[in-house]
Amino acid sequence: MMFCSTPSHHHQKVLDPPPSTVNATNFNTVLELKQIHALLVKTQSHHSLPLTRVVLICALTNHFSYAHKILHLSPNSQELFPWNFCLKHFAEGESPHDAITLFRRLRQMGTPIPDHFMCSFVLKACTRVSDIQTGRIIHAFAVKLGLTANLVLQNMIMHLYAVCGEMSDARLMFDKMPQRDVVTWNIMISQLVKAGDFRVAYGLFCVMPERNVKTWTSMISGFVRCGKSEEAVGLFLEMEREGLMPNEVTVVAVLAACADLGDLELGKSVHQFADRSGFHGNVHVCNTLIDMYVKCGCLEEGYRVFEAMRERRTVVSWSSMIAGFAMHGYGEKALELYDEMIGSGVEPNHVTFIGLLHACSHMGLVEKGREFFATMTRAYGIVPRIEHYGCLVDLLSRAGLLKEAHEVIINMPMLPNGVI
Repeated sequence: MMFCSTPSHHHQKVLDPPPSTVNATNFNTVLELKQIHALLVKTQSHHSLPLTRVVLICALTNHFSYAHKILHLSPNSQELFPWNFCLKHFAEGESPHDAITLFRRLRQMGTPIPDHFMCSFVLKACTRVSDIQTGRIIHAFAVKLGLTANLVLQNMIMHLYAVCGEMSDARLMFDKMPQRDVVTWNIMISQLVKAGDFRVAYGLFCVMPERNVKTWTSMISGFVRCGKSEEAVGLFLEMEREGLMPNEVTVVAVLAACADLGDLELGKSVHQFADRSGFHGNVHVCNTLIDMYVKCGCLEEGYRVFEAMRERRTVVSWSSMIAGFAMHGYGEKALELYDEMIGSGVEPNHVTFIGLLHACSHMGLVEKGREFFATMTRAYGIVPRIEHYGCLVDLLSRAGLLKEAHEVIINMPMLPNGVI
């Protein structure tokens, strides 16, 4: 038959595709890459391997040097670009540690010489995992290679120091910087606020040459965090006079200040602004609105916000509403809401149980309160805090069980406070 008489060398030609049909991108493993590479060499194809894909496939394997060699020998290859692409991919992905590992491998090979892009991608990874040691190495490279004139890179190094708790190093770098932009100032102010150094943060805020919304929001949030809600509101009103438009984070901070002060009028005004600005879909804004209305004694408005959230409700939404009903004497409604919460599949937290214990205390439900106190640890692994013990003592005392209340105080794992 015809196919039996075909010469054997014709079979080889059928197995080897012509150069024009080789797909140089069709590989997902190192083995497939090597097969494609060998075929390209054998067929003398004009196609070239996609270098970024080569790097991604080989970067974290034992074939790292193979990828390095391909890049080094590729004609017209900008050797830095594929490595930087890979570092960026890792730094912004699920495993930023991989970017740091790859950087160390590249340094062991000695090439390529890092540029500001490479340093910035590795710094991003270091910041995400708080790797101060590698960050200091990058800083040293930046100084050695004359990259410190790059303001973006300087800001990233300063941010890394601050995030890792090295505020003295961050401040030293800030003070020595010959040039600063609004990002530089914002990093320093926001990190000082997070570190609890509000006085120094406000001092920088006052001398800052140019402020944006983030600057104002950082200081407003800082005042709220340190219990200076009046100052926070004052700063917010000053920000409005400056003509700056608040964002969602600003709104959350100001609403928290309104909740602390019981300033319902300003809270309603901020609520209206949030609705006009399209912030009503933001869960954090909605949760803070509920808390503000509850603390200002406006349960109906708080419940209206809660109802509108529907499937977007979080444990914070439920807990705030439960606490609100309990606080204002609607214990039965608080317990109903708790059952609804559990039925919706949301797991309670420690705040939820404070509200529930308050509800039981006001309704005289001693056994139900005991049950909740036991359930929070047994079913949800929540370790009781002094607030929970305070609620339990209040529950027992209101029921006339003073001896049992005293035993609770004696057996608490922490010292009683003035409230208890």
